[in-house]
Amino acid sequence: MRVVITRGVSPAIGDCELTFLEREAIDVENAQAQHSLYEGLLEELGCRVERLDEEPGFPDSVFVEDIAVVLDDIAVITRPGALSRRGERASIERALAPHRPIRHIQAPGILDGGDALAVAKSIYVGLSTRSNAEAAAIFAFRFLNCSPAVVSCSSEGESDGSATELETACPI
Repeated sequence: MRVVITRGVSPAIGDCELTFLEREAIDVENAQAQHSLYEGLLEELGCRVERLDEEPGFPDSVFVEDIAVVLDDIAVITRPGALSRRGERASIERALAPHRPIRHIQAPGILDGGDALAVAKSIYVGLSTRSNAEAAAIFAFRFLNCSPAVVSCSSEGESDGSATELETACPI
């Protein structure tokens, strides 16, 4: 059975990291209800959901995929470019340790899990304000013995890496 690790929505999600969007109010109760539906759908699809408690001190912590990149053979704990996200790593590592050997992105590398995308035997890493080439090299060469395909992530035609994530902002 496939195991999915989720985390409850932080009551502080309204203070989440934003890169290029204007801040808007977030309806926490609605976000929690939507997340509960998401977890229910995962269960309906046959997954075993391991739900971690929300982290009130970490507004973005519901987005567990930013803190770890889980592949078939290993889980890589990221080193987020957003300093406010780094405190989330210990609990995600504890949750993943029973399922996969753990590896870590080390300084000077920074990697947001949303900037890493595995497709078949290829690894794509988006360069952004939250992920850099050093992390791409560590991730691909040291952990996977392959070369990464590095993609610059930019929003609306900019070339400064200001988009949020490879998975949501860059066509491949």
